[in-house]
Amino acid sequence: MATFSDLLFYAAWWMLAVIAGGGIFALVAGLRRLDKKLQRLGIALILIAGVLGTLRLIFPTDREKLEKRSRQLVQAVDHQDWNALRNLLDQNTVVGLKAHIAAAGRDAIVASIKENCDRYTLKSVSVIGIESEQTETLITVPLVVYSVQDFTQDRPVTSTWQLDYQQSGDQWILEKITLLRIGNNDTDDYPF
Repeated sequence: MATFSDLLFYAAWWMLAVIAGGGIFALVAGLRRLDKKLQRLGIALILIAGVLGTLRLIFPTDREKLEKRSRQLVQAVDHQDWNALRNLLDQNTVVGLKAHIAAAGRDAIVASIKENCDRYTLKSVSVIGIESEQTETLITVPLVVYSVQDFTQDRPVTSTWQLDYQQSGDQWILEKITLLRIGNNDTDDYPF
């Protein structure tokens, strides 16, 4: 269930568009009928959508910040910018599957990703789905990623990852990156 602060600062863009659309509809209908109350209602709905949209842009929530950071991680891999990737990872971040850890620590993770990009000749990778969830001091960011590499003869492959951020004081620490699925296959027994 969404909290009031989620609705205020993390309002979905489609919801804001529906509110603004309803406001425009009410305003136009009020102008056609010369109904001042309907015109005021339309203006009020448009203003509410505008204020909520502005709040969302000016004051991003922790969830939005971590979604952006997660996208930047994928973008760093796409551009093969290893320094940017290293800076986005935390010192004790681990990467792996649900059952075991494949790499621990930012330097080991960067080395492993670089090795795999070279091994499979990664051409591009991008985020096609992202939706975060917060439970007190933990923000989970599941990502659906689309990648193209020589290994699959340029056929695109989707994979699902989960990034777990833990709050430590005022900072959010990326604790774990978990590979959940590759294509339609779960990775429970996948040799990483």
